[in-house]
Amino acid sequence: MRSHFATRVLSVISGFAVLFLFATTEMGVHISAAKAQDNPSAAQKKANIALTTDPSPAQKGSNTVRVKLTDQAGKPIAGAQVTVTFFMPAMPEMNMAAMKTVIKGADKGGGLYEGKGDLGSGGMWQVSITAQQNGQTIAIKKLTVNATGVTVMSHC
Repeated sequence: MRSHFATRVLSVISGFAVLFLFATTEMGVHISAAKAQDNPSAAQKKANIALTTDPSPAQKGSNTVRVKLTDQAGKPIAGAQVTVTFFMPAMPEMNMAAMKTVIKGADKGGGLYEGKGDLGSGGMWQVSITAQQNGQTIAIKKLTVNATGVTVMSHC
């Protein structure tokens, strides 16, 4: 009986620790994004990236991602290879393995790139968008996306 209670208490404490890590990671992403805007890298100086999802917000299951790629003057960039990677780290305390979805964007013209992919869970996803042209990286953007939807988890 005592060990079951101790396991429950440890489980609750672990849950709070995970929430704390998510909160601090989220704050770190916003801080690093602000720093990147203050001092952009060479790759970030060549192009701007804007991400939208359909549905919006993103959800567990099928999503369409659209990336708008423009140069520093705001003109569309065509002929690039755009990859959008969604990553959610493992959460062992919830019996969830790490998840990763890679979506290649097809050039739709006018600097718009579109692709489809499935997200295995609702929750906070780390997103990395990379645009390459002529074999060189012209832009990288990192952000977090909160996808809606509930994942059914087993409990003891």
